[in-house]
Amino acid sequence: MTHFRRHALLSAINLGLIGIPTANAAGTEALEQRIRELESRLERFEKATATAPVPAATSAAQPSPEVEKLNRKINTLERKFEVEQEVTATNNARLPKFDAGSDGFRITSSDNKHQVRIRGAVQTDARFYTGGSTTATDKFELKQARIWLEGKFWDSLYYKIMPDFAATNILPDAYLDYAYLPYASLSVGKQKTPLSLERLQGDSDGMFLERAFPTYLASNRDVGVMLHGSFAKPGYKADYAGPVDFKNFISYQVGVFNGSGDDGSPDKNSPDTDDDKEFVGRIWAHPFQHSGYSWAEGFGLGIAGSWERPSRQALAAQKTPIGRTTYLDYTKLRSTFADDGTTAATKALLADGVHYRVYPQAYWYAGPFGVMGEYVLSAQNVVNRDGRPVRTQLNNSAWQVQLSYVLTGEDNTFQSVKPMRPFNPLEGSWGAFQVAGRWSEFNVDNSAFTILDPTKSIKHATAWAVGVNWFINQNARIMADYEQTYYDGGAGITRLVSNRPSENVFATRFQLAF
Repeated sequence: MTHFRRHALLSAINLGLIGIPTANAAGTEALEQRIRELESRLERFEKATATAPVPAATSAAQPSPEVEKLNRKINTLERKFEVEQEVTATNNARLPKFDAGSDGFRITSSDNKHQVRIRGAVQTDARFYTGGSTTATDKFELKQARIWLEGKFWDSLYYKIMPDFAATNILPDAYLDYAYLPYASLSVGKQKTPLSLERLQGDSDGMFLERAFPTYLASNRDVGVMLHGSFAKPGYKADYAGPVDFKNFISYQVGVFNGSGDDGSPDKNSPDTDDDKEFVGRIWAHPFQHSGYSWAEGFGLGIAGSWERPSRQALAAQKTPIGRTTYLDYTKLRSTFADDGTTAATKALLADGVHYRVYPQAYWYAGPFGVMGEYVLSAQNVVNRDGRPVRTQLNNSAWQVQLSYVLTGEDNTFQSVKPMRPFNPLEGSWGAFQVAGRWSEFNVDNSAFTILDPTKSIKHATAWAVGVNWFINQNARIMADYEQTYYDGGAGITRLVSNRPSENVFATRFQLAF
């Protein structure tokens, strides 16, 4: 009977805990009084059964009515408790998970198969031109104002929708990525084309305000379909890293896009106008990943390329990296290309015929040290818009090397530096500091100047830049860059071409990204 008494008391206590959700002090006292009464009745019953001689067979076969009544109450309370537990567990299992932190806001389903992540970025720049003869205006500029949604459905269908309210092209990214198989996934929509290494770096992760010369010979974004996959080193498992992967041992991308041209990005005002499509491929590897040599694991290398056959497509003017002033203008032709004796103001070179690019690229990050470099050869058949149908092939090329070092000891990465101690001067913490240097060159094919005006476009450009990045915390940073760009050609008169004066620019940026 002692066991029976404990069981009855436990059931009564459980009833008091879950069966009366609005219990107050008076209700609790009443419940305690009821428990004491049940305990007293059990004690009296035990004493009675111990002193009164009852035939064993009769006692076992026919329990007293009081015991039966008490058993029914206890069984009813136990079942009610079990039902309440089942309902509570079912409801809790359906509740989504909410998470907010320095990397954005997440809503995740209870089974982790569905997720919505909210992110954003704001960049405000200032540019001041010193020396030289540039006509560019000193200015403050809202460079970027983005808020985007990304996540997944059914654990394998990923998505990203990213409008930019500071740009003319208001929707840089909008794509779906079906990643059921890590070695053969499919992304569809508007996205970065896998060509330039620096272009594939996150838009908030670069070490300088703007990218170097090679980036602008690749398209910016394009609409198309891309097969991609990732492979882990034997003995390890590949992690999902999106359409362009910088995490796993080996990755590849093969895509078909509309073809948006050099530094191009399609929008609703510039739709695809011909049947030509651009084929893009890239392979990337971290050959020393999981090798045990920490100084070598951050080394990556790859090669990318593209092929297309555009039909009379406009060529984007090329601009300096940080100053963003034009140095190669495909609309400025020699005056001899005006058949009727008028000026060539309405003439232009157009992409017409085979166009291919080759992009060898690599980076290496080891502790606070980092280096990144790439080269591009862009070969494009061109024709002038009006006048005599002059056709030629332009073999333009560009390259860059950039070095960086984190002064405060944090790891340098291709993504961004994460300060060990965020800015808090009252506690003696100042965030993280990174210094960077870059050298970049651009070569224009000499055959271009049989058509282009050599006093309006340069033959060769060289730019060097230094920068300091102050990472206030994981989300905010302040950048300061100084760049000088030197030119061969681009000034004077046709019979006596001279070098355009150098461009000197100091630029800063305040950035918040999460």
